[in-house]
Amino acid sequence: MQILRNRKELDHLFARMRKKDLQVGLIPTMGSIHEGHLSLVKKSTQNKFFSLATIYINPTQFNDKEDYLHYPREEEKDIEKLRAVNCDALYFPTQEEMYPKGLKSKKTVDEFRNILCDKFRPGHFDGVTTVVESLLRTTHPDHVFFGEKDFQQLKIIQSLCQRLKLNIEIHACPSVRLRNGISLSSRFNNFSENDRKVFDKCAYQINLLITKLKNDIDAVSLSDFKSILKQRGVKKIDYTEIRDEENLSFSNTCNKSRLFIAMYVGDVRVIDNFILY
Repeated sequence: MQILRNRKELDHLFARMRKKDLQVGLIPTMGSIHEGHLSLVKKSTQNKFFSLATIYINPTQFNDKEDYLHYPREEEKDIEKLRAVNCDALYFPTQEEMYPKGLKSKKTVDEFRNILCDKFRPGHFDGVTTVVESLLRTTHPDHVFFGEKDFQQLKIIQSLCQRLKLNIEIHACPSVRLRNGISLSSRFNNFSENDRKVFDKCAYQINLLITKLKNDIDAVSLSDFKSILKQRGVKKIDYTEIRDEENLSFSNTCNKSRLFIAMYVGDVRVIDNFILY
C-alpha cells in the first residue's frame, strides 16, 4: 500500500496508474479505521478498482470543539488495518489542499436539510459537503463508497454529486454492526466502562422496538421508547423518528422506511438507522 502525504505524490501516482486504465474507488474517512471502513475498501477491491482511502479529520464538520479535539487519532493502527485488506493507496490530504481559500465551509446542498442531524448540528453538513467536494476534485474518482450508518449524509452527498454534475458513481454500503445490532462508529473508542454497559442496554431496547415496529407500527409509542432509553442511562436524545428512506419525510408505515436515532451515551453521540421492511 502506497502512503501519500501531499497532492504532488498523489498526482504522480495517478499519472502512472491511469496508464493502466484502472478505475479509481475512493473511500473517504476521518481515520480511526474499523470494520465498517474496511468493508468499503473490500467492496472496492472486489470490483477490481484501484482502491484509494483518505484520512482527514475535517474541522469544519465539528460544531463542538471538544468533539474535534477528542476524535480518535490512530494513524499507525489505521495504516496496518488498511494494508491488511489490500488497500492500494492511502492519502493524507493537508488542510491547505482541502481548504485552499482558508478554513471555511459553504452551503452547497439544500435538500434533506433542517431535519435529523442537521437540525441539531448547525453547519455540520456544510463542512461535510465542502471537504467532500475538495476530495472529489482532488482525487477524480470513478466510484466513491459510503456506509449507510450516516444515511442523511449519504443522501446529501448524492445530491452534491448531482448538483456538481460529476460523473461519479456513489456506492451506498450496508452498515457493519456490532453483536448488539448497532452500527460501528469510531467514537465508540471514547466510551467509559459504564458507557458501554448503558450502550448495550439501549441496544437491547432498540432491537425490541424494531421488532415491535415491524409487527405493528401503529401500536408503538416513540415517546414511551424515549422514556425507556433515559431510564437505561441515556444522557440526551436528539431524535427517534421514522422516515421514508427516499425523501426523508416522516412516515407512518414500514414500507421503504427506516427508524432514525440520535442519542448521547455519556459524552458520545450515537447515531444509527434501521430498515423496517
